[in-house]
Amino acid sequence: MDKPSIVIIGPVLPFRGGIAEHTTQLSRALAQNNICRVISFKRLYPQWLFPGESDQDADHKGHLEANTEYSIDTLNPLTWLVTARKIKSLRPDLVLVPWWTIFLGPLLVYIIWSLKRNDIQVVLMCHNVLDHEATNWKRWLTRVFLTQASRFIVHSKAEAARLKELRPAARVLIHPHPIYDQYPKSRRVLQRRASLELLFYGFVRPYKGLDMLIEAMGMLQNESVFLTIAGEFWDGEKELRERIAELTLEEKVEIIPRYVSADETADLFTRADIVVLPYRSATGSGVIPIAYNYLTPVLATKVGGLPDVVIEGETGWLSDADPSALADALRGLDKTKLGMTAPCIEKHCAKYSWTGFAHALLSDEYL
Repeated sequence: MDKPSIVIIGPVLPFRGGIAEHTTQLSRALAQNNICRVISFKRLYPQWLFPGESDQDADHKGHLEANTEYSIDTLNPLTWLVTARKIKSLRPDLVLVPWWTIFLGPLLVYIIWSLKRNDIQVVLMCHNVLDHEATNWKRWLTRVFLTQASRFIVHSKAEAARLKELRPAARVLIHPHPIYDQYPKSRRVLQRRASLELLFYGFVRPYKGLDMLIEAMGMLQNESVFLTIAGEFWDGEKELRERIAELTLEEKVEIIPRYVSADETADLFTRADIVVLPYRSATGSGVIPIAYNYLTPVLATKVGGLPDVVIEGETGWLSDADPSALADALRGLDKTKLGMTAPCIEKHCAKYSWTGFAHALLSDEYL
């Protein structure tokens, strides 16, 4: 029997960020038992739209993924036309398209519309059904875009419900985010600064609620707690530092305001007793699969898809999204409770591999 032929349209290494990591790992898993090609970007974000230092991973400078063409320019419609023609000539059994931002809407609507006219099946991998800061026009454009796909994949029940609101007849596969097991083991033992080491990791954006965690830290002034913040700020760094000073938390908070390499990520997660996600809203999180890879539990708020992947008292804890609740949850942790999570997290990791996700994606488990 011929192997299924799959084309993925999306960012892979050396692009950085959770979407590129996800697409890279999924494409590698699919390539194990299928013919898998990736059509990626030669330019993804214009500089004015990407607030970080760069959308390229310095650790993978010059890297090219196998069976990948880096040919799409989001600002050049001619490359959209060429991409659609290329895929039509390949006649794949399936085209998989990651979806996470309305910025890519016009590009992907054109390509998917063109493929549909040639009876090529398209599956959307919806990381965020709607942008985190969705407005009415974004909702409208997203609804238009969602009519183009045949099937959908999401990582949480909350995103499946949101998708069904916009497209009730959608066929959806819900599968938890696989574990990011590509990260290296820690090579250094970082110095501890308190009995309870907290880590906030990833891009700092308003919806992630870091300001609530700082307020919670202010309520824990007399406790042996230390917070490391590691990630680029999209905005609000000045205000956050000012609030830390007002609460006299300078000796209890470390800020690493930049993109963190894989090796440094390993060291930070290995030192942390718990990773905190104080989000105001969430679709899911790529931070939790990194934490679980290092057998590190998480404290997350009860929003979006986070409750789907945090098993209370086993892989972590859940809190209401306010400073007092976060502070109370952190006060309730001790070495015994934290130490009991590792076997549970290990079992969770064994269930959610990239190979298993690739198999589910190609199955008939869509509802």
